[in-house]
Amino acid sequence: MTLEQEIEQFLKERGALKVGIATRDTMTGGPPSADITYVLPEAESAICFALPLDKEKIRAYLRKDLPNGRVDHEKDNLEVNQKANSIAKECANWLINKGHKAVRVIANLKYREENPNWRIMMHPEISLRYVAVRSGVASFGWSGNVGMKGYGTAIILGLVVTSAKLKPTEPIPPEEEFCTKCKLCAEVCVFRMFSKDEESSVTLGGKTFTYGKRIDLRRCMIGCGGFTGLDKTGKWSTWSPGRYDYAEDEVELNRALILAMGSEKKRPKIADGGEGFIDAKVDKSFAVQFTCGNCQYICGGDPKETAERYRLLTNSGCVIQREDGKIEVFSPEQAKEEFSKMPSKQQRLYYKDYKKRIKR
Repeated sequence: MTLEQEIEQFLKERGALKVGIATRDTMTGGPPSADITYVLPEAESAICFALPLDKEKIRAYLRKDLPNGRVDHEKDNLEVNQKANSIAKECANWLINKGHKAVRVIANLKYREENPNWRIMMHPEISLRYVAVRSGVASFGWSGNVGMKGYGTAIILGLVVTSAKLKPTEPIPPEEEFCTKCKLCAEVCVFRMFSKDEESSVTLGGKTFTYGKRIDLRRCMIGCGGFTGLDKTGKWSTWSPGRYDYAEDEVELNRALILAMGSEKKRPKIADGGEGFIDAKVDKSFAVQFTCGNCQYICGGDPKETAERYRLLTNSGCVIQREDGKIEVFSPEQAKEEFSKMPSKQQRLYYKDYKKRIKR
């Protein structure tokens, strides 16, 4: 059995759906986060693998099941991320015992802090997405998230970088990719971060991969960060009770982000037992609870499953948060009425009419 076969067996025995290998050569030509020597100067290869998220918990999360639809998915997501990190560490130690240098790469909360504005851009040490697409573990969806047929983008990646010289695996052929370019992922971002027409691309080892252009990361920070949850259409929301109006331009976007960040810290935690996670590198003053992630969770890797998830989300209603932190779900019309009944002091935690305050 070759070392590559041993690695694949090792990871699949621990739950990996698929295993792929990239090398220094196959990752050349990409952005800085494609450089696998960043974490290990002697690096020759990168080993990537994918783990699945729980499909039923994703459905419950999207349709806003109470009382546990949000917290059950949050716990599953955090546990699968922890599992991926644990397996990667175990694999690295296994390779070290075989005489190779190896390190695991943590998918989140580790950034290239030497870069200007790293707290905004949050560039990873190594992009697990890039390694995944180049090694054939996954392919790009329109959102830029990566996924697999039958699972979509609802997967979590793990990564090990090693000095072992391994044979690379090939990318997934275009005809076998999961994404049909339905672009529903662009529709479920409340602040519309993704272009529906323009593409971005990355070239790795002479092969070019494309996905939808990301318009402005601040739109993701406001929506996926939980600062606001009401969709642009006003017909549904994420789990966030925030109600900031859709920003039409950069001035409005910047103003909305500044105001929303100040208000978010004053809101009570969602009272469903979920602790969320603390990104101490960005802000250690409060825990982030999962309220969105729709662009990742909407895709089921099958057109029928994706369409059903879209239906569940867009018919799930809008949330209102009470002073004790409890979340309630109403129709858009009822939610608007309930919001109007809240004391003005409480309303200000969730909404400010920033458009009237902008000095152009």
